[in-house]
Amino acid sequence: MDSSANPRMAMGTLPQYPHAHQEELVSAARRGMASVAAAVLGDGLVSLDADRSEEGRQQFVLTDTQGESATVWVDAVPLVRGTIADTATNTTSQNYVVRVSDRLPTEMLSRVLAHELGELMAVRERAAEGLAPVREDLLREGAQLPENQELSAGDRGRIGELNWLAARSTAPDLSPQQQVEARAEFSALLDPYGIRPTVAMSDEEAFRPQERAARVRYRVSADFLSAGSRRLVDALAHPIETLSPADATALQASRDAALRAERQVEAFIGRREITMPMPGYDQNGLPLPRDQLQPAAERWAEYRAQVSERTVQTLEGQLAEGQFPLRKVVIGGGASLTGRDPEALLVDGAGRWHLDPGDGIVQSADQDRDLAQWMGVDPYSAVEDPRHRISIHAVRVWEDQLATQGDVVNGHARLRLGRGGELLAEVRTLGEDGKESATPLWVACDGTPSIATGLTPELVPGTPRGDFPVESRSEAVRLISDRLRELEGQGIADAGEMRAWLTQAERSGADAGTVLGALNSSPALKDALTAGLGTADETRMGNCFTALDSTQKWEAARKAAEGRALLGDEVAESRFDPHAAKEWIVVGSGGTAVANAEIILIQNPDAHVTIIGSKPQPALKHQVQFPAMEQKYGHAEDGEKRLTFVEARVGAIETYQDEKGETRFQVPYVEKGTEERRVARSDGYVTSLGRTNPLPPALQVLADEVRDRGGEISGDLLFDKDDQYIGYGLTFAVDGREHRVDVDGAASWQLPREIFAPETRIQAELNAMGVRGLPSETGNATPGFSPIARQSALRARAVAAAAAGDPEAVRRMSTIPKRWQRPDLGQGATPPTTGPQPPALPQEKSEPTAQQIPSPERDPSPERDPKPVTSPGPAPAPAQPTTQAPAPAQSSTQAPTPTLAQSSTPTPTPAPSPAAPPTPSPAPGVPGSHLWQMGVPRGGANRPPAPAQQPPQQQPPDLERPEPGVGIDD
Repeated sequence: MDSSANPRMAMGTLPQYPHAHQEELVSAARRGMASVAAAVLGDGLVSLDADRSEEGRQQFVLTDTQGESATVWVDAVPLVRGTIADTATNTTSQNYVVRVSDRLPTEMLSRVLAHELGELMAVRERAAEGLAPVREDLLREGAQLPENQELSAGDRGRIGELNWLAARSTAPDLSPQQQVEARAEFSALLDPYGIRPTVAMSDEEAFRPQERAARVRYRVSADFLSAGSRRLVDALAHPIETLSPADATALQASRDAALRAERQVEAFIGRREITMPMPGYDQNGLPLPRDQLQPAAERWAEYRAQVSERTVQTLEGQLAEGQFPLRKVVIGGGASLTGRDPEALLVDGAGRWHLDPGDGIVQSADQDRDLAQWMGVDPYSAVEDPRHRISIHAVRVWEDQLATQGDVVNGHARLRLGRGGELLAEVRTLGEDGKESATPLWVACDGTPSIATGLTPELVPGTPRGDFPVESRSEAVRLISDRLRELEGQGIADAGEMRAWLTQAERSGADAGTVLGALNSSPALKDALTAGLGTADETRMGNCFTALDSTQKWEAARKAAEGRALLGDEVAESRFDPHAAKEWIVVGSGGTAVANAEIILIQNPDAHVTIIGSKPQPALKHQVQFPAMEQKYGHAEDGEKRLTFVEARVGAIETYQDEKGETRFQVPYVEKGTEERRVARSDGYVTSLGRTNPLPPALQVLADEVRDRGGEISGDLLFDKDDQYIGYGLTFAVDGREHRVDVDGAASWQLPREIFAPETRIQAELNAMGVRGLPSETGNATPGFSPIARQSALRARAVAAAAAGDPEAVRRMSTIPKRWQRPDLGQGATPPTTGPQPPALPQEKSEPTAQQIPSPERDPSPERDPKPVTSPGPAPAPAQPTTQAPAPAQSSTQAPTPTLAQSSTPTPTPAPSPAAPPTPSPAPGVPGSHLWQMGVPRGGANRPPAPAQQPPQQQPPDLERPEPGVGIDD
């Protein structure tokens, strides 16, 4: 629900006591939801039961006359300015999460709930019939009617408001003045809803069409309007000239106030021309039909390869001419391409969704309906039923269209330090075999590079979790090296040499066995690592050796049974042979684990999969994928009985030789409940135990170079002015210079432990914020496709505002804003009882056009810790020479030393291709479909023409693709 639908009713600034106000809103919802549901649902409501979960979340269970029930969750959280509320609709598990803005005046909450309840019921009803939502709103001012005269979900929300106001206009527990105010608000809504002509009756040419359209809208809406609403429409849905004096006076006052507010907003924000084409639409501005998605995805992949080749040629040409390209640099893609800056050089390997062997992400179109607002795509066009999973081909089309809005290189990149301390991007293209080119391209970074390289690496089985965890071999080596530095300072013999050797071994990719062998070769030095430490540090040091030992076993197993000991990401990206084994064990029970199991079961009809780990996460039952998978492959009456779950704690991987001399796996585990120790055996093994928290791979070499030069690395969390998380930022300080890099996308939800120390609990706070903003009942998770699209759109908007001079647009913070912590009135916070009342509530959700942007009030800045989270730079290493980044003169072209190009945006050579099709416009009738591109400049360089989005005359042969498989955390 958008506060900008009627700017005169914009909300005020944040209350002084946000936690107390959040709790007040939730408590008010508990008190008022019954009357709201009765007004909105009328005779369709049988019962409403309210309760709070153990963690204090408010829920309502609605039961209708069909005997069906739905659970509605309500919370008050920070939302984007101008948004009163939004609702996540999960028609898979019948859970609906209503998030109201914690800026909302309490007295207006019930009306907001009425709108959201009306809207979610519309989504629920159409999904039950397998019908996609109505695209265009009918209840809009003016004479023009959509082709299909049906009510959209937004229209049903508007009717919910009307029914609520009608009930208040005659409520016996309200004063006469309050009843009159409700009647006036009801009357005011008839204008923007197009149920009453707004032009003067004297202008007959304009009046008659509006009058006819108003009658149509009323006729279509009548079945959903309450008896009270119909009575008020009969009395008030007339030209202002014919209303009673009291009703006419109230209506004119409302119109005058709305006009004044609209002019104020337009004067502030201005109008912006939207020029970028929308992804997933044809040249007529219509969504691509489902049967065209696969061939369209293949054509866009080919076109993307063409753009990549031409971009590479341009960069090579500049280097050969002695010009060192100076570019904005973005590394990584995926859903973060929503915020794609067309002026930036994008380096992306087209991974994850381009490699996934499934045919859809795990969320349904209903669950990801917000993609229309943030990415500008229509998820319903990619499915036959709104409850079905979104097509993987649609995702590929969307991503490739966004990627090719500017220069793109299909490849990988990592940031480096130049000899003069400048920040460089080392770019390596990918060949058809997926391997990186041996010779890199070098680009100087203009401004702050951004990294969005996706999910972090997975855990190796057996690495210590729980207290004082050590997640990976690299973390173990880092912690041991830090301890060796301390011992070196204490004069312990060989400590410095061992530290230098460990550093070199880790950077050169030595296996864990070699590292562990070197440490064990010096018993005295190994004993010194734990000597004099406290319990916590001693435990952590012991866990370092456990992590190395587990990694050694994992590496040995992969070598002994090549292709049968896999990381979950190798399965998810189709980098494995599902027929390599018949009996598979998947260790882990999260979204990625069950998705990997599904891929194996689909691709190998003879396979049996055993998932060993914790009890499947509650979030899985809210997805489309997991319940269907469990029913089809599990041990239900009609199941195939090829999928088994074992709830247990798992140890490190082990191998053994069977009677035929073949290498197999055995997995020791402790069964939960009985605490029995058991061993599972299999031919294939997949580990999906969770994610590690390292630096993104694009930054690891840069971090090494900075520390080798005695520099420091510090980190901050990044929020926009509405307290929306937009990633984290790193500052690399070295040789008197500072380089900043921002991390976006799924990777931004896994804070690197070497920068954000676990002891600070920042990661735990970030996780808690993510779950509060996006509860599991939504069927989604913060690193998911749609949430990342939203985050990246907000980041692009904030970065554009910062570049335009707004110092508060992007805020660097060391803690989570207090507004995101759950309310706890036990800490003494109490809401104010006196003072000015907030302005009235905005009236409805609408497509956010330029004249509807909320008022420019600014919140007080949240408290900040002036001390950033810092990773101290080590003392200079005495033994190993520093590896220098190549100088420009040593570039891949072997050209003379280049200089920085005069233009930050090289102009690629136009290709002799046919003319590009007309640029599609934002989707008509899709609310907010253009928001993702607000503030993002359009590229001006000459690009190769985009492929026509009509099917070619001769189609290439179709490629058979396996069935779906993607986890919630993917």
